[in-house]
Amino acid sequence: MLTVSEGPRCPRRIGRIAAHVPDMVAYSPLDRETPRAERCSGVLLFADISGFTALTERFSLSSKKDYGADELTRTLNSYVGDIVSQILVDGGDILNYAGDAILALWAVERSQLSEVITLAIRCGLNIQDKCGIRETEVGFQLRVKIGISAGKLSKVIVGDKTTQHYVVIGRAVDEVRLAESLAVAGTVILSPNAWELCNRRNLAIDHIENERAVKVRYIKQVPQFSVENYLQELGKNVEHENLQRSCLRKASTLKPHDERENFMRKYVIKTVLQKGNDNQPLEYLSEMRPATVVFVNLQFEDAICDMELMSQCVAIHKAAISIDQQMLLHHGRINKVFMFDKGCTFLCLFGLPGDKRVDECAHALQAACSIHQACLQEIKSLKTISVGVTAGPVFCGVMGHPLRHEYTVIGQKVNLAARLMMYYPGLVSCDHETRVLSRLPSFYFTELPRKALKGVCHPGPIYQFMGNRHQMLVGKAPISFQRRENHPLLGRQKELEVYFKGLKDFLEARNSVAKTYNKVIIFEGATGYGKSHLLAEIVHRASKEKVRVMSLELTKPDIKHSNYTLQTVLALLFAIQACQGYAERERVILSKIHDPELRENVCFLNDILKVKFPLSLTVSLMDSQTKSKEMRKYVLQLFCKLTEKEPCVYVIDQAHFVDQASWSFLLEVCQQASLLMFMAVLPQASPNGLFPDMERIIRLPHTIYLKLPALEPPVIAQLACQILSVVHIPDELKLFLVERSHGVPYYCEELLKSLYPRKMIVIEAIEEKEECEDMKILFPEDHSRSSQVWQDKEVQEDDVLPGSSQPRCSVVKARKILALDRSLSAQSFVCLVGKSAKLAEVPIPLTLKSMTLAHLDQLQPPEQMLVKCAAIIGHTFTTHMLLDIVPEMTPQKLNLSLVSLFKSGTFECASRHKNLSLPISKEAKCCSILSCYCAGNEHNSSTDVVKPASVAGVWKCQVVCFCTSLVKETAYELWLKEQKKEIHSKCVKYLQQQAYRCHQCARDEFICGHKAAVEGIVTDSTDDLTQESYNVHEMCPIEENGNDEQNFLARMDSMVAERRASIDCRGRCRCAELVECVLIPLIRQWMGVGDVSNAFYCLLEAAVACVYLSNYLRALSFLNEAKIILNNLKAGKPAFETADPIVKVKICEFEKACVFRLTGEIQFNTGQILEAEKNFVKALRLLNKRFPRNRVALTMKHIYEKMKTLHYRHQDLENLQKREQAFLQEHVCCLSYLWQISCMRHLPKRASLALTMETNLATCSAEKFKVLFSTIDCFQYSQIVGDEVKCSYYERLLYRRLAQQPYCDRELELIFCFTRSVAIVKLCAGNLEQSVQYTVQAQQVIKVLNRPDLDMWATAVLYMPLLLTNRYKECVELIQNLERPGTISVAKGWFYAACFDFLLYAGFAVMPFEECLAFVKECQSDPTLLADKSLMINLYSAPALWYARLADWEKVAHFYRKAYGIYVAMPASIHSISGVVKFLECSVLLLKKALSEQNKHTKAIYNKTVKYLSDFSQRYSSIHIFLPRVLHLKAFIFLLVGNKMLAEDILKQALLLGEKQGNLLEQSWIKQSQDTWSGACPQRSVDWLTATLSMPGWEEAVKLQPKDLLQYRFTLLDLNLEVRYDTLHTPTA
Repeated sequence: MLTVSEGPRCPRRIGRIAAHVPDMVAYSPLDRETPRAERCSGVLLFADISGFTALTERFSLSSKKDYGADELTRTLNSYVGDIVSQILVDGGDILNYAGDAILALWAVERSQLSEVITLAIRCGLNIQDKCGIRETEVGFQLRVKIGISAGKLSKVIVGDKTTQHYVVIGRAVDEVRLAESLAVAGTVILSPNAWELCNRRNLAIDHIENERAVKVRYIKQVPQFSVENYLQELGKNVEHENLQRSCLRKASTLKPHDERENFMRKYVIKTVLQKGNDNQPLEYLSEMRPATVVFVNLQFEDAICDMELMSQCVAIHKAAISIDQQMLLHHGRINKVFMFDKGCTFLCLFGLPGDKRVDECAHALQAACSIHQACLQEIKSLKTISVGVTAGPVFCGVMGHPLRHEYTVIGQKVNLAARLMMYYPGLVSCDHETRVLSRLPSFYFTELPRKALKGVCHPGPIYQFMGNRHQMLVGKAPISFQRRENHPLLGRQKELEVYFKGLKDFLEARNSVAKTYNKVIIFEGATGYGKSHLLAEIVHRASKEKVRVMSLELTKPDIKHSNYTLQTVLALLFAIQACQGYAERERVILSKIHDPELRENVCFLNDILKVKFPLSLTVSLMDSQTKSKEMRKYVLQLFCKLTEKEPCVYVIDQAHFVDQASWSFLLEVCQQASLLMFMAVLPQASPNGLFPDMERIIRLPHTIYLKLPALEPPVIAQLACQILSVVHIPDELKLFLVERSHGVPYYCEELLKSLYPRKMIVIEAIEEKEECEDMKILFPEDHSRSSQVWQDKEVQEDDVLPGSSQPRCSVVKARKILALDRSLSAQSFVCLVGKSAKLAEVPIPLTLKSMTLAHLDQLQPPEQMLVKCAAIIGHTFTTHMLLDIVPEMTPQKLNLSLVSLFKSGTFECASRHKNLSLPISKEAKCCSILSCYCAGNEHNSSTDVVKPASVAGVWKCQVVCFCTSLVKETAYELWLKEQKKEIHSKCVKYLQQQAYRCHQCARDEFICGHKAAVEGIVTDSTDDLTQESYNVHEMCPIEENGNDEQNFLARMDSMVAERRASIDCRGRCRCAELVECVLIPLIRQWMGVGDVSNAFYCLLEAAVACVYLSNYLRALSFLNEAKIILNNLKAGKPAFETADPIVKVKICEFEKACVFRLTGEIQFNTGQILEAEKNFVKALRLLNKRFPRNRVALTMKHIYEKMKTLHYRHQDLENLQKREQAFLQEHVCCLSYLWQISCMRHLPKRASLALTMETNLATCSAEKFKVLFSTIDCFQYSQIVGDEVKCSYYERLLYRRLAQQPYCDRELELIFCFTRSVAIVKLCAGNLEQSVQYTVQAQQVIKVLNRPDLDMWATAVLYMPLLLTNRYKECVELIQNLERPGTISVAKGWFYAACFDFLLYAGFAVMPFEECLAFVKECQSDPTLLADKSLMINLYSAPALWYARLADWEKVAHFYRKAYGIYVAMPASIHSISGVVKFLECSVLLLKKALSEQNKHTKAIYNKTVKYLSDFSQRYSSIHIFLPRVLHLKAFIFLLVGNKMLAEDILKQALLLGEKQGNLLEQSWIKQSQDTWSGACPQRSVDWLTATLSMPGWEEAVKLQPKDLLQYRFTLLDLNLEVRYDTLHTPTA
């Protein structure tokens, strides 16, 4: 870092300012006017350092936050500091740092030149000895080469009263650069003039061939020049203080002097002054930063050294003034002025701290063009002016020695800009990145011929910037974003639905009598939200319809050209954008206008369309005002006439750049013409608001205004796969992208671009796996392998390694990501995280940081401070906390700042539903910027009512959040480390006083007994929830009165009523809000102060809270952070960056176990049962409870647990202490999941042992809730193993016990779990009426509990009894809970699985098949969905069955293969059974296909199908609900093979069983088959196709009776084959 440890400190401000200027400025007279020039003699030393640029690029790829810039600064300043120290020791004055070069001066009398040359040579040789070659820690070498010259010089001062610049000119300057160019690393070269002036006898030299310059090897005698006397004479007329002989630089000891300080400040770049005014260390200016670099080189008619001194001075002064004016206008800065290549060069920078703009590239190009024109006009002696402009990441910072340094920039882009200036003289040239980032029209640029640029590899295309000098082309404004084939738009289904409806209504209206229809659809979204992608998709889709699509994209300069949008729209309408000249445009226009009246006044189009029609008599007599008014009427009339002839769809991207005159025209068009128009706009953050006519268009009744929401997490995963052109990404990368991209597509792409070159992610090829024999005989034509229908490559489930979510891969040469390399391979690839990658440490990509800095730099200082303080708190925070944290904040100031920040799109109300995208209304628009969705009071938590956030100067919104977390992250990095820690401490004190669970919840922690377990609290449990001692083995039934069930139901109704009354009185649960505002910010605060133990505690609490709220992805994110802490501590490293490395921290075993238990719970809930099992076993091991691995140990352990059970029956157990209760709770939870997993895996002994261990531990706890939960587990287990006696016993026991419980939240959760279990048990047993009854009861409980995590898994199963009993309305209402905003992807997966069931069996569509199918395709890149085998067997089997019924075998093959891959290794569970039954039906239809096609493998297919049915009976022996359907399928098989009698008998059995169960759906289907097979109601396969085309939607079906839907159901049909296969050997009875 840049410190002053190497020399005297500069305690005073004048010393800090003097460090930025050379002595020649620091000691200049204060009363001179500019421009001025002073002659002198002197010796120049030019040290050029090689390796800086490569080092900069290397550090720019650092994968660690806050590492690259810090290490680069330390490395550069260490090396440069040593060089400068040697120069200062020898009395040299550092004139400037020109990038990676140093120019030093010894200003002396001409008579002293000989001795001073020798001194400079000695200085150069010493530098080479000490700094000639230096190795850096990243493997690069830093080397230096030195040139020395001497002679006459002139110091030129230019600028105005506020900003001045100095430059040294003369022949010696040219010679020193020539000498340096002849040098190589490690050498010192003496220029010809210096060689003439020096003492030659004192030097050992080597001559350079064909050059007068010489290479110095060494000096023979020490120079006699006295540096001490020289420094004493320097600045002797200026006062100093504390001047000591050991002082390296005299100017560092200047005595405070306001006038001199102000004088020196004129020479220091404002970026540095701003930091100095805030007393911030200069090292905080050092950063890798995206910036725009502009080099301006002025070459004069005569060499500048040959001109008179004042002429030189005036010429440079005029250039400096002109450039300064453009810098001020376009938010740029002049960084340096120096002589280069016999001309004067200015280095200008855009995008420095405080000056960042989103459109800085456009500003830089426009400034460059203006400078080019102004200098040519104002400077008569100017021969050539050349400007090079580049944009990209550069190192910006203070470089040098603590006593003499300058703000400079280094990087490839700096070098490239200098080379463009040199190799393209007389032009304003720029690179490709600058052109793209400027977003200026393409006709502003002309590509230049490529040249080999010294020191620059692969510069890419180079362009000349023409600016507005180039003739503007008529109608040339095409949309720049082009839709890529095979890369569909993701996550914008709702927006596309609006498009489809708008286009449909438009076309229908044109075909009607009225033929009048106008609709405007406006999409609003911040930069990067995918507006252009959405419009490109609309253009693509609309182009396939019978409409004419006219699309255009505007740029910022267009808003300044009146009627530009009108001109472009008319040009597209006339199709004249490709015309070469005005004559051709005239011919095309006249061919389109047939109305005589319109043709007569066609001259009105002259100014707009750049044509030259002769003026009509009428027009020639008009004054200018009348002519303008009549012209608009004419254009409107013409527009309406042309749009009547054919349907026109207009698409305008970047519509916020429409000029005011064009808005006026568009308003009239939208009111009178028949058209459909789509626009995309940025959020309007301008304090001046919208153009009035634009606002009127928004308020039109037929305008729809949609705000694009962020993409949901599953879509981000799909988008990443699309960008990388891979079929799978790991969970770790998905979490990273979801957290850091915040749902913004552009952010996701930039993050991936930043990861790839750092090797944080690698791309590997998936091994091609040979297809199994079963699939080969089913699909001999191998449809799916060559299918053109499914061009998206997907990961096969059987390509995944057992027990892992990573696909089986072979390492191949990594490919570039799609954004960098558009070439696609036929091979499938997968993305993996690099071995040493630490995604949590990845910094914000510079491209994204640039956007955010531009936003922050435009805020006022009070607003910036508020944003920075809020960034310390976290993403979500309360306004009360802001008042407490922000220094000197008052309610009035807070209101003003928050109003401004809401308007600028920085903050918004945190209570708003993020997923809503609704048409705007007048009222909504009025308060859309300052809208508050917070509850009015604590008793009313509805967020549906929109209120103003500020009323009469008083701020009302209670909870605020950042609109995008990118702003938060960037603002957080702006703090100094000590400042961060101080504010984090204030936040901790505030948040510790807040509860993170609301008063509705009885507990103050999400993990029961968490504090007790961590802190070792040993007090007895006095919780009212655990006062009563329970023993599961002593809970014998009391005398039965026959009313246990009725008493339980009555008690449940009473509790639900009490809960509702409590909600009405005290308000709903606010835990979700408090978690966001208190708990999650607490994590960041504890990390900020370096407290590992408290941070880990809050991480676990937050993870459990997210599970509680069904936000599994976020829960996994917190658990990953916890694992990183554990791994770091295990490796002996600090837990996180701010943790004190000296303090030793130990995480207790309880919390370690919680990490694995929670991970396992999430994996279980998302279907990853094998991974979940491993984590539960790890958690038990940490809790000192090992689960046996082999059979012998399993048997011995089972015997031991049974003995323990007998022992507990005769023991009086007492309540345990809180700490012990917490440990037992973790034990019970892990074992509860383990027995369920063992049942799914058909491991009965393991399941029995786990359940026995669970009940024993619950009994040991003597805590009633643990005991009752374990009893519910016993009830479920008894049903699974088919023990009806015990199942009935536990059911009655639980009825009785739960009916006696007092009301509390945990009791209500307990009742819900039991009610859900009863519903599932009754469903499995085939008792549908009772299952429906308890399903309804469970839903009533869950509504008042407000527990999304419990709701999803209940709904995923309990919709089935409602469906099977034809209770469609209740069923649809139930599954719609799974699709509400904010639900996780797994919940939506179950929603679509249920929708498939409605399509296949009920005969109506809740969601269209196409949308359900689209979800199945999109879920291929969602690892969470793919891991849930029970869900995926449903999602794959359903479309396979749909297409099998339609006999579309090509598509069947695609999905059936996937379903088969899951089926062969899938655990049996109630969640998977529906998908398996659909798989069986599809298999039966494939058998039918084989029979009809006389497949030679028919016997094998038949045997396999029969085996599937047999296996089903074994795997799901305890689940009877689908037995009628399985019997139905079995009967159909026998019908197919000719055994009709047996088929009819089995069908009768199925019907009787369906009647017994109350299965109305199966009954009706079986009766249909009976009628069809007997010939009473014949049906052909085409009927199913017809049914799919006419199948009613839910809105229509809800009005129909179930019998009316029979016509839309599929019926199993006989083949009526003439030849039967005797070889099948089917049974006869």
